[in-house]
Amino acid sequence: MSDVLEDIKSRLDIYTVVSPYVQLKKTGRNFKGLCPFHSEKTPSFIVSQEKQICHCFGCNKGGDIFAFTQEMEGITFPEAVEFLADKAGIKIENIKKIRKQEGKSEKDEYFHAHELACEFFENALYKTNDGKKVLDYLHRRGLTDETIKEFRIGFAPDEYESLHPYLLKKGISKKVMMNSGFVASKTVTYDKIYDKFRARLMFPIYDMLGRMCGFGGRALKEDQAPKYLNSPENIVYNKSKTLYGYSHAKQAIKAEDRVILVEGYFDMIVPYQSGVKNIVATSGTALTSDHVRLIKRITNRVITCFDTDKAGFEATKRAYSLLQKQEIDTKVLEVVGEKDPADYVLKHGNKFKELVDKSKDFFSFYVDKLIAENDVTTSSGRKGILKEALPLLKEMPATVRDYSVREFAEKLNVNEKSLYDDINKFELPFDHPAKEDIPLDSKKVSLDEIILGLVMQYPLLFSEIVDKLEQNYFSIDYVKEVYNELVRQYNSTRENFRNWDFDEGFLAQYREKLNIIVLYVEDSYGVFSEDALKEELKKLVDKIKNDYRTKVLKEIHQKIVEAEKNDDKEAMLKFLREQQRLLMN
Repeated sequence: MSDVLEDIKSRLDIYTVVSPYVQLKKTGRNFKGLCPFHSEKTPSFIVSQEKQICHCFGCNKGGDIFAFTQEMEGITFPEAVEFLADKAGIKIENIKKIRKQEGKSEKDEYFHAHELACEFFENALYKTNDGKKVLDYLHRRGLTDETIKEFRIGFAPDEYESLHPYLLKKGISKKVMMNSGFVASKTVTYDKIYDKFRARLMFPIYDMLGRMCGFGGRALKEDQAPKYLNSPENIVYNKSKTLYGYSHAKQAIKAEDRVILVEGYFDMIVPYQSGVKNIVATSGTALTSDHVRLIKRITNRVITCFDTDKAGFEATKRAYSLLQKQEIDTKVLEVVGEKDPADYVLKHGNKFKELVDKSKDFFSFYVDKLIAENDVTTSSGRKGILKEALPLLKEMPATVRDYSVREFAEKLNVNEKSLYDDINKFELPFDHPAKEDIPLDSKKVSLDEIILGLVMQYPLLFSEIVDKLEQNYFSIDYVKEVYNELVRQYNSTRENFRNWDFDEGFLAQYREKLNIIVLYVEDSYGVFSEDALKEELKKLVDKIKNDYRTKVLKEIHQKIVEAEKNDDKEAMLKFLREQQRLLMN
């Protein structure tokens, strides 16, 4: 397993893994940004390419690429290994062994339940009379048998007791069935349960690693409500973080370096079947910031193709705003004359590919639409267009705004400078900034650790303090142990001392902690000159000595009080002499 981990680490840089989630800026030897794990106004999250780690000094979270991915995605270690292996283009033959070592988790039971449910729905589609009618419906919608099997589309019979007896026989608990949305109950004890998915076309939903985590059930009766019944959110399914078809399409998205974003299951599957493989769908929810981050990991170019009705256009606008915040190049594809991409492909076939290549920059498309709906020859018409366009111009990254302003000013026949004045005056709806949300177990870097970090990062400074600093001055046990080892290493080569040996022996066991401390020192003291570092170290050593003396004096005072209380004159004189000695130093 260690070979697999090292192979992944050799191909994936910590910056590459972190940057899709965090906007990082170069600061000295490292990168810095706002922590993705808690709300903060001042950046305290640092990424070190040299050490291949990241750490937040606000909430104390971070680690290597595996620890970061686990925390960020809320997944287990084996899942993080598989996720990063996929990102690195590595096929892990022994991933099952890795999972076996970890043992079965609660998530595994949910994944297993969804796999069994899918097999049940597939069987109902192909081997029941009602299912064969649904299969004919799918054929009429243009799907081939190969596509139906690839996406594992199934059928939920119109029965209250169909799926759940099958799952119970397979050992799936009522709790898992309830949380997965397979059943409902009229009692809180789950004594009487019944199937929720009835008379529905079943679309399995896969997570980013290709594991089945949910279902979308489309109504098959005209009076059936809701039209789509989707799985509830649970420990394996989060609709705000899941894009339908992502696991099928991600290789094509990487190859094409662009993704087509649609709204529904058929809108994704039908173009995919026609050869447009780089396509995914939002299903059961509007596009979210988590969806955008998922997309940004593999491409920075998006083509939206939502329904052509008013709701579809509003969804396109919302998507554009979210995508712009991540500086993703956004274009729009309009299937003129048809309601949605699926209908267009069924009627026009390969012409859909031509539309993809002719997709238009969203803002240009939007301005043209506004001009078509408003009279630009009148002042009120131009004001109406400006009112709609200003929020989008305001949100644009500076890198693309100049071109859009120039184009917009030309189409409206207005002055660019006055347009910029309007943009600068315009204020977006105010979002109250999130409060600092630091977990209770957060830990700042202590004075002990700062001194240790300085002499580890700048070894030649050690000679300045080695004869002035005693082990007892430190209050943290592991710092005392590390300091003693530094003294030993320094004294063994005092005349020719140059650097510390972290690779073997005592210090190796504290490698992770020491790396984090050095990361803090690099960020805090990286711009200091050698003289400034010496002066700073002297101040810190003086402070830790004074803190230690204050602590000891407090303890001695307490002993004096107790000796006086017990009328122990000999002990009291002894403590008074010790107190006097400390006060004189």
